[in-house]
Amino acid sequence: MLHLVNPTEMSNKVKSLLAIMMFAAASATTAFAHHELSVPRSVQPQVPAAIQKVSTGTGLIQQIDKERGAVTIKYDSLQGLNMPGMTLSFLVKDKAMLSSLQPLQKVNFELTYDGSKYLITKITRASF
Repeated sequence: MLHLVNPTEMSNKVKSLLAIMMFAAASATTAFAHHELSVPRSVQPQVPAAIQKVSTGTGLIQQIDKERGAVTIKYDSLQGLNMPGMTLSFLVKDKAMLSSLQPLQKVNFELTYDGSKYLITKITRASF
């Protein structure tokens, strides 16, 4: 004997099944989102900080711009930064570093490169 299902009854069953499936999907999404948010920061992957390169050098001051906080130095090669000897202007970490310096003075300096800019972090008169 063939059992026929009333179309209204079938529609209600389909609606109930769809409602259950939607509820299950929403619950799973909420649980997943909660899991993602509850992972401790120490476990989450970290973006590596920029690697800072440092080199020391000796050079002769050509010019000082105290307002800008920059010094132009004719220097020998800087091995730590793969830079040949030349004359360049660099910003200094603190403008006060320039207060006791003069043009044509021999200096020792530390130059850092953070991946985007060069900065003199230490500069002192060189001893002869």
